[in-house]
Amino acid sequence: MSSLLLKRREKVLLKAEELGLNQVLVSNVENIYYFTGFWGGGYLLLSRDGAKLFTGLLERFRAQENSFETEVVTPALGVPISSKLKEHVKGSLLADEIPFTLKESLEKSLDVSLKVHPKIFYSMRRVKDENEISLIREASKRVDMLYEFSTKVIREGVSEREIASRVVGEALSLGLDTPYVNTDFTPIIVASGPNSSFPHAQVSDRRLRSGDVVKLDFFFRYKGYVSDETRTFILGSASNDFREAYETVLHAQEEGLKAVKAGVKASDVDLACRKVIEEKGLQEYFVHGTGHGVGLEVHEPPTISVNQSELLEGGNVVTVEPGIYFPGKFGVRIEDTVYVGDSAVCLTSFTKELVEL
Repeated sequence: MSSLLLKRREKVLLKAEELGLNQVLVSNVENIYYFTGFWGGGYLLLSRDGAKLFTGLLERFRAQENSFETEVVTPALGVPISSKLKEHVKGSLLADEIPFTLKESLEKSLDVSLKVHPKIFYSMRRVKDENEISLIREASKRVDMLYEFSTKVIREGVSEREIASRVVGEALSLGLDTPYVNTDFTPIIVASGPNSSFPHAQVSDRRLRSGDVVKLDFFFRYKGYVSDETRTFILGSASNDFREAYETVLHAQEEGLKAVKAGVKASDVDLACRKVIEEKGLQEYFVHGTGHGVGLEVHEPPTISVNQSELLEGGNVVTVEPGIYFPGKFGVRIEDTVYVGDSAVCLTSFTKELVEL
């Protein structure tokens, strides 16, 4: 692992030097992990002299234990981390992201040349190495196990919240961690009946009833890396309307997966899914893009949607997740985490046959 981290540091330092900069400042939590193996807040300063991780006293010993070939620097209690950082900044900086007040302070008080360029860091992370692929594969294997577990939990009378709590407990017992979340989405969607028509439904106290569509979307982290998977079930016997919608989404996903390969435009994968749904006259109910990159974050480049002309690259890991949503009735989404090579390799593999519970 340490050799991989050193290679990543060398690569980003070379990119900085191409821009005429001699140090790299990292503050994004995922990027700090990417270069050190430590998951936590602070600042990482990379230079030809080595790596220095600036963090608070409460994280000092964990940072020392978890980071590889990194000097951990902590200020005295009550002293801002940024003040300690300034003592070590020399020359010019390439930064992934930085608070405006710190940027202003560095540029004025230290007369530092600083360029904020997050795309450089994302471009490095979007092509996964073998170690990263193995971790995402293992995460996917364990998320698949959560779906098997879920089929035993879903039953009439149980609430969405009860299902979610049991799934989270099972995830932790399987060695998975819940990713950090923001207000836009949560790491687990349990959406039943009409709630399934919301693409990003919030878990509620609604109790399942016979005939309900049950849409489950899980993304969990294993040793830093995320797997994202969605399956849609029916509690009881499937109606003709649901069966037709399910088969449409499944066919759309199959066509999207066929389109995935290195060198293909991201928008072409989206088009392959969207075309199937349009042929059924249901295009107004497909209200989101077809997928996104996954890795240390659940949503990272590349994006697979109608307006994305960038090319997929070998080593990308993306989702393919078409869906259709009928307001007030039900929704269907099928999603897999996929490795991009000469063709698509699904890392998630729970059955996509229509499951009646």
